[in-house]
Amino acid sequence: MDLGIRGRVAFVMGGTRGIGRAIAEILAAEGCAVAVVGRDDPAARATAGQISASGGTAFGLGVDMTAAGSAQSAVTRVEQELGPVDIAVYNGVTPRAGGFEDVSDSDLEESFRMTVIGFANLVRAVSPGMKERQWGRVLTIGSRTVKQPLRSDELPYVLANTTRIAAVGLSKTLANELGPFGITVNTIGTGRIATESYDDYTAAHSDQLGTGTDDFLNDKIRRIPLRRFGRPAEIASLAAFLCSQNGGYVSGETINCDGGRNESMF
Repeated sequence: MDLGIRGRVAFVMGGTRGIGRAIAEILAAEGCAVAVVGRDDPAARATAGQISASGGTAFGLGVDMTAAGSAQSAVTRVEQELGPVDIAVYNGVTPRAGGFEDVSDSDLEESFRMTVIGFANLVRAVSPGMKERQWGRVLTIGSRTVKQPLRSDELPYVLANTTRIAAVGLSKTLANELGPFGITVNTIGTGRIATESYDDYTAAHSDQLGTGTDDFLNDKIRRIPLRRFGRPAEIASLAAFLCSQNGGYVSGETINCDGGRNESMF
């Protein structure tokens, strides 16, 4: 199905691996010129090169998007290479785990800076041009914690439970303010997705909970109605729709893609 975004320019943060890479690849396959943005410059350039070798158009840029002033400079650089940004994907920010007594005020401030301030800065950089063109797609790859906070028996995660909700509040507000300009703003709440980073997550947090890796993974799968982890391509397919022409009447929403794990009614 033609998503109607051929020729659009997409800025994909955290695009070098996992979910971000899958999103970059599917948008490129749909005809977008894709900026693959990540902290690791060689990895960003290598990913962009592989997309280009497969017939897509891509540009790789290494930058820490959570650093002050980085969003505007990154967007400016991308626009010099590919043109005005039509699609902006804020992805790859993961607060560290821990309960309330495990984190400090500075940890809370850092998590808020990454999940909320960084997102706000990217929107500030791309929204003026989107307003002028009367078209835009802004998407955050978040977590299912915004609809059902993680409990301590699964994993103590006060930072994500707190600041990701603030990011959704910003997203909902932006959807209202930017909607009259033809710009949609949405969030995908991810569940357990089989990525490279989840392997690292499993090793670290199985130790934290005092359980073996196999027991940790089996417990996570047991809690998922589909009894498996998701694939990056499944998140990317949803992301592509939300960034498409036909996805233009969905805005201000948080859509979970978690195998049915969320137990709340909404």
